[in-house]
Amino acid sequence: MAKKIIILILIGTIAYLAFGWFIFDYILGGYTDMNTIQIPGFKKSAEQFSMPYLVLSCAAYSALMVFVLIYLTNTTNIMKGTITGAVIGVLVAVMADSYWLASSNFYNNVYVAAADVAAAAISVGFLGLTITLAGKKIKGQ
Repeated sequence: MAKKIIILILIGTIAYLAFGWFIFDYILGGYTDMNTIQIPGFKKSAEQFSMPYLVLSCAAYSALMVFVLIYLTNTTNIMKGTITGAVIGVLVAVMADSYWLASSNFYNNVYVAAADVAAAAISVGFLGLTITLAGKKIKGQ
């Protein structure tokens, strides 16, 4: 079981890193940049960006999803895996974005936070789908 969990975390990390980049950077990146406060020094430049910390972030989300989908519920239903991922993504994004809206001027409006929540539903739903599919394929390990 431990080998399966580690493999699924690795698969989920790679999938979430790639799909998350597509959603949050490629599709929403410009919109988010235009609708958040740009404080000098707050956002790292491309040269300062830390890929290892981004990978760690994706691995943590992947581990959470593997824990819920494989360890706790042993879900093999693709729809349940996708919906569970989407719900967890929405709840985590609402938690984080509500905090930012309550405590800072980071977001210029509530719409950019709503876009982030929608993107989280899609990207973490995809993560749930990926982990459920991969879990079915390596079920015997």
